Amino acid sequence: MQVKFCISTFVLQMKKDLKIFLKILLTGYAIVLGVNLIANYQYYAAGNDWHYSVIFCIVVTTLGCTGGMGIYKFSVRRADSKEHKYNLFISVLVSGVYGVVLMILVMKGMLLLPGMQEHSTEDYVMNSIWAALFSMLISLIIMGQEVLKRLRNAMIENEQMKQEMIRSQFETLKNQVNPHFLFNSLNTLTAIIPEKPEVAVDFVQQLSKVFRYSLQYSGENTIDIGQELKIVEAYLFVNKQRYDGKLISEINVSDETKQKKIITQALLMLVENAIKHNEISNIKPLTIVITEEGNNLAVKNSLQRKAIPEPSTGMGINNIVKRYELVSDIPVMIKEENNWFIVKLPLLEK
Repeated sequence: MQVKFCISTFVLQMKKDLKIFLKILLTGYAIVLGVNLIANYQYYAAGNDWHYSVIFCIVVTTLGCTGGMGIYKFSVRRADSKEHKYNLFISVLVSGVYGVVLMILVMKGMLLLPGMQEHSTEDYVMNSIWAALFSMLISLIIMGQEVLKRLRNAMIENEQMKQEMIRSQFETLKNQVNPHFLFNSLNTLTAIIPEKPEVAVDFVQQLSKVFRYSLQYSGENTIDIGQELKIVEAYLFVNKQRYDGKLISEINVSDETKQKKIITQALLMLVENAIKHNEISNIKPLTIVITEEGNNLAVKNSLQRKAIPEPSTGMGINNIVKRYELVSDIPVMIKEENNWFIVKLPLLEK
């Protein structure tokens, strides 16, 4: 199945490239033959032979467009977004040089035809200038199509990101404003106010951070790891008061890594899922570990699923995976290993 998919993708790409090439080739024929007709109208009107001239134009245009597509494939398609402008400039210059070399070679090749004579230096110079200008024009047309395609793809990806963000905000808000979560938090607060009033103040402050988080960062696709960890710590504080020693957390992230980014709400959503879907008791305390592993931020929890699963939309992790696909080529890693559920989030640069 995978081989068939690769072949199908290759064939579709070839068809797209062929359509683009034919459009450019036809445009090139129209421009070059039009210029040729205008420049040599008096010569043709006097009854002189036009066959060699037209054949010359067709050969040069065909080879010029073919070479232009080759330069395009070699340079622009291999460039990332940071190198794109530099490669565009180089490609246009290379196309101009290619046009000059091609013109000289074709003019020399035409001498092999019967009745053809050596051209003057002026002819070589003028034809080379036209060839360079035409080649750079064709190169700009090709590059322009690439720029427009990238802009269109960027707009599509941006819209997809917005949709995933909306789903993520809905999921996070739903979890945080969940009646059970709110009811349990208020019950916990009621219990600790008379015994630990100073802890109750911290409890309210941390709870307010959790509720305020989704609104504060609702429009951002990515967030500093350090900032997201503050919210996660607040969320863990609230739940630790509720579970009273049955919830254990360990966070080992360097200051350098805290400056990097991840998808907004990804870390909080994973911690919420761990608490929501696993048993937390004296016999089975839940352990959550957040640590850095190479170029990933690993979120692990002891795997002890509830006997009666909580209702779930299944959107959480799928949302994270889809949003990462829009901003990174490195996939989110999800696995179960030695009674641990592990999710590795790729680190994103600023």
